[in-house]
Amino acid sequence: MIDTENDTKTAVPKIEARELRKIETDRQVCMIRYSPDGNILFGGGYDAQIRRWDLTAEEPQALEPLTGHHGWIQSMAFLPNGQTLVSVDSWGQLCAWSVHDAVPNLKWHVEQAHDGWIHDLAVSKDGSVLATVGRDRFVRLWSADDGALIKQLPQHEHEPFCVAIHPDNQSVVSADLFGTLQHWSVDSGEPVRELALEKMHYYERIQDVRGIFVLQFDDSGESLICAGGQPTNTGNHQGIPTIHQIDWKSFAPTRSQTFGVTTDGFVFDLIQHPAGYFVAVTSGNPGAGQLLLIDPAADEPFFKHTKMSNCHSVTLHPDGKTLVVSATNRNSQGNGAVRDKKGQYLGNSSPLHVFEIAEPAESESA
Repeated sequence: MIDTENDTKTAVPKIEARELRKIETDRQVCMIRYSPDGNILFGGGYDAQIRRWDLTAEEPQALEPLTGHHGWIQSMAFLPNGQTLVSVDSWGQLCAWSVHDAVPNLKWHVEQAHDGWIHDLAVSKDGSVLATVGRDRFVRLWSADDGALIKQLPQHEHEPFCVAIHPDNQSVVSADLFGTLQHWSVDSGEPVRELALEKMHYYERIQDVRGIFVLQFDDSGESLICAGGQPTNTGNHQGIPTIHQIDWKSFAPTRSQTFGVTTDGFVFDLIQHPAGYFVAVTSGNPGAGQLLLIDPAADEPFFKHTKMSNCHSVTLHPDGKTLVVSATNRNSQGNGAVRDKKGQYLGNSSPLHVFEIAEPAESESA
């Protein structure tokens, strides 16, 4: 939708997001994704389960969760065939689930895809290749058919946290702790280009804070989107939400956008809407959370919803008209400091906020 060289764009529709309902949960859900047909909502949690909700009924119905992971679900994605969900966890396991059957089952898994924490997962545009990146500082490529290892790229100098596969399947990009993007050749397995993004890392008192949380290509492969924040503090999760648009041909930023103040945190998840705008959610301390609709060529979001706490993930219905945000329950700090009237610890959960994308009401747009 954006022509960065000529700075032209198609008109972004005048829309807003209206909250329709809230789905309560009893655990924290760190990653949510719609099934490709839009009928089932999948939520990966900190309890090693992938929860499911049937959205075809008038009220969402909880279904039997997928079990088999050992740690926090770090990332999930569907293959283009719509029948396979892939997921990774904090214990280093990579799983592929058949979701076409009435009762989903584990198709294959790699028990130790990485030595420890897997930070991110990417699926190639044609659905044939998976890329994972882990705490062991490796990027590995896998066959989506059976989980066979295709290639391991050379070990990073610094811990990588995000990975993306170019639509042509010839290139992979990783993003590390220090805000550096590395372009790798899939064929040779060697580094090709490097780009250091200024302010996407913070260091103080022997503590490092990463700034990149999202890395993804647009469908054409002409632009790479890198989102997260500019960290401003090590003790608290504070930063300025930031999005960099990077031209793939030149491997240089064409536009950088910042939103809010130092306590607004980081862009935790981002979707490129078919209409040409970004849908992003942010999380920050203390308890900050936002849903942002962003024109890629504008200085400020054209819609902002701030009545949620610490948003983790956002997913868009295939029809482009409904979205769901995974947030955090209010009145809980997650550290035992907040208790109820009986003195009992208030644990964290993740209310799922369902929004409708629509034109503003006449009274509000007049």
